[in-house]
Amino acid sequence: MKTSILGIVGLVGLAGSIASADVVIEFTGMNLVYDGSSLYDAGSAAGGSADPADADGLASADFFLNGLQVGALSSDISLDVYVPNLVGIPSTAGTSTIINTGGAGFFDLLIGTSPLASQFLLVDVSSVAITYIDVAGILQFTFGGAVADSFAQNLPYGLMVGNPLTVSFSAQIDQGTLTSDGGFITGFRASGTGEFRGEAVPTPGSIALVALGVPAVIRRRR
Repeated sequence: MKTSILGIVGLVGLAGSIASADVVIEFTGMNLVYDGSSLYDAGSAAGGSADPADADGLASADFFLNGLQVGALSSDISLDVYVPNLVGIPSTAGTSTIINTGGAGFFDLLIGTSPLASQFLLVDVSSVAITYIDVAGILQFTFGGAVADSFAQNLPYGLMVGNPLTVSFSAQIDQGTLTSDGGFITGFRASGTGEFRGEAVPTPGSIALVALGVPAVIRRRR
């Protein structure tokens, strides 16, 4: 038996220009861990340096431009996730909202093999408001109000994403992994699917975003 979680991370990226077409990247095989204070991928406690060895492998990623699929990957793709300072999530039924109390996090899509992803979508998150809902045993986590401190990308299929960028996911908590103490959740493991979504940036001038990429991620290590 599994319990559902839903999550959305709203992100504000840095981009030079915005087109009307939407870019959507759907991914499957996501695995997350919550340890009572941080949410991160199940691949490794390390991360933030664009090294797929520190990320959790995904099963697939499908790429869409304005509703039309332009490509798909089923190997050498991974997700590197870290959102710190998520404390005080109540284990009782009801609705509550908390905000991580400091420290930058990230949601990174990595393509390629260790020690460095050859293609990527990197987003730093500095603040996340989390709404937790427990109604009749159904758990929902909604992540909003996040701010991207830096944003870098080098996506396949000629895609480039501008403002606004969002990350959403739908996952399930395996029964037996959800733990609590003193009325607060202390941990769980979950798996599911998700997506990145934003408006396309077609202009060559916006390639400056890529220049902020791999060399800059050294500072993003956990």
